[in-house]
Amino acid sequence: MQSLLKRQVHRTLPVPFGGRRCPNKVCRSTNGTQNGVATKAIIDEVDTAKLQELERRFKMADSDGNGSIDRNELRIVLESTDGGDAVMFTEHWLPDEELDLIMDKYDKDKNGVIDFEEFKQIVYDGLLLDGKLSEYEAAFNAVDSSGNGTIGATELAQLFSMLGNPVSFEKLVDIMQEYDKDESGQIEFNEFLLMFRDQLIDLKAVQEYMGATKGAARQSTDKVLDAPEGDIALIFSEKEFDEALEGAAASGKLLVLFSALTWCRPCKGLQRPAQKMADAYKDTTVWIKLFGNANEQTKNMFKNRFQIRSTPSLIVFKGKEIVYTQTGTSKEKLENGIRAALAGNSKLPAEMLYPPVEAPPA
Repeated sequence: MQSLLKRQVHRTLPVPFGGRRCPNKVCRSTNGTQNGVATKAIIDEVDTAKLQELERRFKMADSDGNGSIDRNELRIVLESTDGGDAVMFTEHWLPDEELDLIMDKYDKDKNGVIDFEEFKQIVYDGLLLDGKLSEYEAAFNAVDSSGNGTIGATELAQLFSMLGNPVSFEKLVDIMQEYDKDESGQIEFNEFLLMFRDQLIDLKAVQEYMGATKGAARQSTDKVLDAPEGDIALIFSEKEFDEALEGAAASGKLLVLFSALTWCRPCKGLQRPAQKMADAYKDTTVWIKLFGNANEQTKNMFKNRFQIRSTPSLIVFKGKEIVYTQTGTSKEKLENGIRAALAGNSKLPAEMLYPPVEAPPA
């Protein structure tokens, strides 16, 4: 995820005797000559302007003017855009536990408030949202390709892939566990903003992604699952499963539910063959994957709705009825079970990906 991290804004670093150390070539060229003196003057002027800007931001955050930022004032500035200049919400969106963690980390003297020096570190560490509200909203709408007002796991995976950082299903579970605060199975706008604040994604990079997808058709819908044809969609909610089941039945396709646990090695081993089958049988099947330890909804489906006792587990639905089940990693058995359920279907591929291995002659 390294290249997704927000690029750090260049800043000078303190050195002894009140000077500044700067990593760029212009700063290092100071050598006591007339040009060096001129360069130092420019650097001092830039540093003064930066300091004045930080002081202005601090005073704006310190709404009661007592010379420090209390917990409520810190919440307001962290929930604002334009570097703290634009307060954008009437309701708070930063979780209390997140606010407490930040307060604890940056309140170095543990006096319950943030002073100016502590505030400067918050700014330097990139915790303020520097973009405009309209820019974050446009980014959210671009990632929400289904237009349902939320971002699903598939849409999030597509974003990371477009940014040059494809993530595994297991990593995607980690991200959803971290940012899907209400465990709805979707990323809402406030949760999306947390990704920017934590520097998981960069606004400029997302804007470049928006440019790459400009002109793509986008229709508003109430559906929460975006299941690409020939791929496996990761689900986090009962609503997503029900949508997949309804959609597969309506299109005359089988629904293949691949249930796993993030730490299950055999499950990981079956991922690639399952992906190949999803692509090879894309005209006749829809594939979804469920991790039983992802959130409370998936735990309930795993344990109660599907009563899964071991993994990997495969359940094949035809017209909402279960027509095949399997536990274990046999890709040959899985493909054979799918083909049996598709018997007579004109779109059934002629060749098998994984034909049964014949026993050697006695």
